[in-house]
Amino acid sequence: MTIDMPHTRSVTINAPHAEAQPAKKCKLVDPTKEWKRRSPFWDHYSFSTVKDKDGKLVRYATCIHCHVAKYKADPKYGTSNAKKHLDQCDAYQAYLAANPLLTPEFDQKVFCRMFADAIMYHSYPLSIVEHVKHREMLTYLNSKVRHITRNTILKYCLLEHKRLKSMLHEILADVNNRICFTCDCWSACTSRGFLMLTAHFIDNNWNLKSRILNFRYFSPPHRGVDIYLFVVGLIKEWNIEGKTFSMTCNNAGSMDVMVARLKSDLQTFGTLPLGGRFFHVRCCAHILNLIV
Repeated sequence: MTIDMPHTRSVTINAPHAEAQPAKKCKLVDPTKEWKRRSPFWDHYSFSTVKDKDGKLVRYATCIHCHVAKYKADPKYGTSNAKKHLDQCDAYQAYLAANPLLTPEFDQKVFCRMFADAIMYHSYPLSIVEHVKHREMLTYLNSKVRHITRNTILKYCLLEHKRLKSMLHEILADVNNRICFTCDCWSACTSRGFLMLTAHFIDNNWNLKSRILNFRYFSPPHRGVDIYLFVVGLIKEWNIEGKTFSMTCNNAGSMDVMVARLKSDLQTFGTLPLGGRFFHVRCCAHILNLIV
């Protein structure tokens, strides 16, 4: 088994041979026992247990508004049919119309997406979803809230990141002007290295925009060739190498190597204005910091 770690060599692990285990079948819930119905859609259904043609007990859910729609009620079957029926049920729609002040249904997925957005906006730790007092507050606000773990909220954060990245791809594709980059890399107190690439551009409405394209782990040492390979890969990933105007970075020797190689590559395609005369911009703040 080979594991590819980001920006490191592949590691091969020889796992002992294991016999294939038979797939486990999903067991139905005993219809004579109660089961936790967490979906808010089940609040609009009544439940009954009847015998099928084989004499087995089966639990059914019947819409309390039209009293016609009936579905097998078991976790194995999910809630898709129950939700679709409510969207099309005339009696349920009339019930909503007759109660305009009715509190809208709580949606767990919407709650998770909003929670993930708040975590990323305010830089909250992922562990906030597991804080006892925070959970008590959420339960007080809405008893239908299902508490989640940090792994679950991480999944929603990654989904939101994927959505925002796709939006930024579309924005950069529509930009008709040149894009200036700023790049910096450093080592944290934990000796872990990071690299950030930011794009600055004038949009089609003549507004100055700055967007962080990447903030990634970049293992030391920060050699010029390694930084070049890393940065050119990021620029190509965003498909904006033909819109590049300049690169601003500090005065480290490794950055000079990176800029020289990147400039040579871009000049090959003839994409730099004035032959790349203004491509390399040295950071004034870094120069002042060295003077101080």
